[in-house]
Amino acid sequence: MRGLTVTDRLLVPIVQADGAAPRFTWYDDASGARMGLSAVTLGNWAAKCGNLLRDQYGLGPGDAVGVLLPAHWQTAGILFGAWWAGCEVRFGESGSVTFCAPDRLGEASDLGADEILAVGLDAFGMAVPDLPPGIDDYTTEVRVHPDAFTPGDAGTALAGDSPEIVTARSTALSASAGYAPGDRVLSTRDWRTVDDLYDGLLAPFAAPASVIHVSNPDAGKLMDKFATEKATARVA
Repeated sequence: MRGLTVTDRLLVPIVQADGAAPRFTWYDDASGARMGLSAVTLGNWAAKCGNLLRDQYGLGPGDAVGVLLPAHWQTAGILFGAWWAGCEVRFGESGSVTFCAPDRLGEASDLGADEILAVGLDAFGMAVPDLPPGIDDYTTEVRVHPDAFTPGDAGTALAGDSPEIVTARSTALSASAGYAPGDRVLSTRDWRTVDDLYDGLLAPFAAPASVIHVSNPDAGKLMDKFATEKATARVA
């Protein structure tokens, strides 16, 4: 019997129980952009990323994936895809494959990343133009992969912890925050650390709740968003 990944434990049950409902909504107040994903759509992006890592780059349990990305719907898909492939996410570090924001390409190179995939962080997932030699565009590479994934075994998941520990911590944080199934959590906290990732994504999903993330938040618009999105909790 194979071990269950973080994605098996936190995302797949939501897809099966309430796949069509809004699950991750992303705003950028600086540009006015908004993108909403259901659990099914998020799962499709995770599947594409998992297939990319396994079939194109040959990664699996025991391999590390670097993530140099902010809170974004693309980042969520990449995280769940990496976990589905059994990989360990090294947040803020490099790995065998490193997913990198366009403004952090130099940092990825300095960290000695083997393979770098630039993630455009566009509302609609557009490609990054004019990349330097040796750096691939994530959107271009991932789109050709299937949006269904057959997972294998699980490996270390996050910050040296197993999927069981990551799930247990997520569940404990969710309970501590008082989240209930169906809650909608509005967050303005960027994902700069592993703790931010727990508070801004994993703990809400453990409830299971939905996430509304606001990048570059405009304080004058947050109350309207809270009401419009029918939010029930806040992470600042």
